[in-house]
Amino acid sequence: MFCIIANTLCAILGSIWRYFVPNSKKSVSGEIVLITGAAQGIGREMALLYASEGATVVCVDIQEESNRKTTRMISDLGYGKAHAYTCDVSDYAKVMDMCQDVERTVGNVTILVNNAGIAFVNRLCAMSKEEIERNICVNTLSHFWMIKAILPSMLKNNYGHIVALGSISSFGGVPLLIPYSVSKYAIQGLMDSLRKELALYGNCQIKTTLVHPFFIDTEMVNRANVNYPSFLPKANKKYAATSIVNAQRSEMVEVTIPGYYLALKCLFRSIPPKLCALFYKYFKIEIQKDSSS
Repeated sequence: MFCIIANTLCAILGSIWRYFVPNSKKSVSGEIVLITGAAQGIGREMALLYASEGATVVCVDIQEESNRKTTRMISDLGYGKAHAYTCDVSDYAKVMDMCQDVERTVGNVTILVNNAGIAFVNRLCAMSKEEIERNICVNTLSHFWMIKAILPSMLKNNYGHIVALGSISSFGGVPLLIPYSVSKYAIQGLMDSLRKELALYGNCQIKTTLVHPFFIDTEMVNRANVNYPSFLPKANKKYAATSIVNAQRSEMVEVTIPGYYLALKCLFRSIPPKLCALFYKYFKIEIQKDSSS
């Protein structure tokens, strides 16, 4: 019992230490980085950052022209190699075909960033079956398909890093974003379970990072509002992308954007539901409904 308590305290203190004094950032020069949702927003900014650090970047998105624009931007800036792949990452067969092509023409992916995501904003009863299914397929199932496609080569080489974009909405749920919140709860479970499963391989050198952004100043959440924005501020996409890349390079297991929001996870999971509801009411976290609904 003493050993269990001692190890628990050491783990907690170690986590606190790493929050304030993170690992030194590893070089990504020569790595092959695949980013889903690379056509715009955080995905595009991450692609530019990785390319600027000497990585070969594979940009994946369903929006063909915007995705190609990302690779052209990388080329125009003289950063190095970038490849554009048009793919619906919620489609298992298309993901498998695309990843096989990447392996043949570019090489084994060493850093996978599951970033693609969508959000439909409305009351649950007003959402269509298709909207709910699309939310879950893009935000959750795509992570499974991409990991199933990429992980075997990582295991073979005992090397790699998998990054997943979660959301602070998974800490306590957000009204008008029920399918989105559910999809991000699932990513928490996926990454926690994956990290434990990788440990079963013994001396496994494959790392995982789960990132929970708050509201990022992108098209997907430009209708989000909160009281006291100085305490719960939106982050711009360049800051968010830099935070994600730095978390991966520092081999952080779980981070939030901004960083101090990680305390909210423990708070929301431990306080009574009524107190959690008061928090939401006080800060008035709101998402405007889709105008078409």
